[in-house]
Amino acid sequence: MLDYILGGGIVTKANFFTPEKFESIKQDIKTLNWEPTHQPLKMEYGNRFQGMPCYQTVYDKENDYIIKGIEEVIKNPIKDFNMIARKILISEIKASTQDFSKYGFVHRDYPNDSPQEPLIAGMMYFDQSYAGGTAFFHNQMEKAPDQYISSFPNRLVLYHGGRYHANCFDYTMEERITFSFFFKLKQKVI
Repeated sequence: MLDYILGGGIVTKANFFTPEKFESIKQDIKTLNWEPTHQPLKMEYGNRFQGMPCYQTVYDKENDYIIKGIEEVIKNPIKDFNMIARKILISEIKASTQDFSKYGFVHRDYPNDSPQEPLIAGMMYFDQSYAGGTAFFHNQMEKAPDQYISSFPNRLVLYHGGRYHANCFDYTMEERITFSFFFKLKQKVI
């Protein structure tokens, strides 16, 4: 599984959280203090609407559960786990420079040619939308994705952080809430 991800594959796991835990997390999300920001964070703009406007906050209440679950999926210990909760309001996307396509910024979280150890990225969805989700691209210049994963509640998605990808916007939804996380491998188990 790990070689598949490191080679550019995308792994999904339905029902990652138990139903009770997932419901508890959904209730927690309603009480979070969201910080207005934009993506990509590394870019500076005149205002957040010139990028992809969003809100985010750290959510680490279930880190131990998530780390253990991911380690079971990839059969390898992980380290340097970071997770954020992110909320996108479609009304803000429509008012931003992103209101031109179903796909957000095509980007990667980690350069493939970096000498550093690999970074694995992941998503967890909270809504169901066949038009929303994550699109994966072979390169940054493509106009249509190679692969597409629609959003589905409690679906885990794992991919190499060097893989080009973009948010997919379902303009019939008012908001999109996800967990985004990133981690490195402690050691590759052969």
